[in-house]
Amino acid sequence: MAISKNLKLLYNSIFDGVETWVANRISDIIEIKNLYKYKPNSRPSKEYKKAVKQFWGKYSNISPKWGWYYASRNKNYDPRYIPNTLIYTKIDQYFNNKKAGYGFNDKNYYDLIFKSVKQPDTLVRNINGIFVDRQYHLIPKNDIINIIKAEEHLICKPSMESGSGRGICFWNTRNDINAIVEYINDKTEKNYIIQKLIKQHPDLEEVHRGSINTIRIVSLLNQDGTHILSSNLRMGVGESKIDNVTAGGISCGINIDGTLKKYATSYYAGEHFAQHPQGFIFEGKTIPSFHKIVDIIKDIHQQIPHFRLVSWDFAVDIEGEPILIEANMRKGGINLNQFNNGPLFGDLTETVLDEVYSK
Repeated sequence: MAISKNLKLLYNSIFDGVETWVANRISDIIEIKNLYKYKPNSRPSKEYKKAVKQFWGKYSNISPKWGWYYASRNKNYDPRYIPNTLIYTKIDQYFNNKKAGYGFNDKNYYDLIFKSVKQPDTLVRNINGIFVDRQYHLIPKNDIINIIKAEEHLICKPSMESGSGRGICFWNTRNDINAIVEYINDKTEKNYIIQKLIKQHPDLEEVHRGSINTIRIVSLLNQDGTHILSSNLRMGVGESKIDNVTAGGISCGINIDGTLKKYATSYYAGEHFAQHPQGFIFEGKTIPSFHKIVDIIKDIHQQIPHFRLVSWDFAVDIEGEPILIEANMRKGGINLNQFNNGPLFGDLTETVLDEVYSK
């Protein structure tokens, strides 16, 4: 029995190691390619290389290209930037429970996990092919379409693995009912959630009217409480109905007082915008209910200690109430945070790395 158990542990260790190595190489190739694609003459200076080597020497052999990549966007040449590869292959895996993430990260369970937080109004849930209502009661198949038709505008999104806006559908039940019926009857479509559309706060509607513009906040849970690491406003552009930066949206850093920074950035091209392409000027504008959102995160992050590093997405409704859209309990991403706000962990960087590398 002991031999069998040890072999299983060895297998899992080897498998995780291979998975980590592959993820590291792929991420490294993609991100460094982006740096040189949009900044072809950008090479780390001798001074910066020295600063990176001095800071990272006791932890790992980190390429200075990473910090230079982020600093090329914001001109903050700090050696403490976290490489994209490192966040996914070591830091995220240290702070967040990979196995528990498959269940906790299902949006269909947010109403059970985060009961105290306002969330979008849910009409129908599909969990592993089973249809239930908001209160998790079974729905007769014949009633599903009638429930949906009661609302004119809806959003349907995967309840798991919906990064970059993948698989999101916007439905007008007056025009799209045939497509909706086909979707509901498709047995290959599983694990999704159908919700009413949010009416967002006028101040956020002014930024970009075509999308729900959300506040992304990253927090770290330690024994001494919840630390807010980085805050950004994510916005759609043009005709887009989603605000994901990897799907063409832009993002702007948020100061600790809830005001926007001077420039927004695009994710891939590294463009800077002093105003939204549709005209909204960023600098100094206040995010409605920002401090409410921060207080909520500081409270509810304590409910999920299996996930110490979380990227939260909040909207703000027309009455100024924060609405939880998503809690990225694993692989929440790092780039937009460091593009806009500098090193993710800031003054906590050494504390974080000391803990991670002491394992």
